[in-house]
Amino acid sequence: MNTPSNPNEQQLERFIDRALRDQPLRRAPVDLESKVMAEIARRAAAPWWQGSFSGWPVAARLLFIIASAGFITLVLKASAMILDPINPSARSAALFADVAWIPSLFATIGQVFHDLPSFWIYVGAAILGALYLTLFGVSAAAYRTLYAAR
Repeated sequence: MNTPSNPNEQQLERFIDRALRDQPLRRAPVDLESKVMAEIARRAAAPWWQGSFSGWPVAARLLFIIASAGFITLVLKASAMILDPINPSARSAALFADVAWIPSLFATIGQVFHDLPSFWIYVGAAILGALYLTLFGVSAAAYRTLYAAR
């Protein structure tokens, strides 16, 4: 922290420090104090799984990490089975028959975007941005209505 080099600044600092230390301690308003104490009690009574992950018991954290790793392994093995079938000729024909429309869909979308005037694309992006901001506004209003009134 920088110390004032000017004697007037040091004198002013001592004066302000004395004035602030001489102020009487003030109690919080009763309704604020009761709300804070009630919230502390509510959080203390909440179950451990509703707290932060670092507040969980060590055994529960380890079990969660092991279960997550097992689930990730299961998903990766399932996707490998889908991508590398046992009978490639029969399974791949059925798989590619189900998704044969995807390349034509992308080609159609690409052609539509190629033919659109750039002004329309900018207007569409602006509308999407406005809708995105509206989502945040509505969410904030809903949160204030539902939870801030408590």
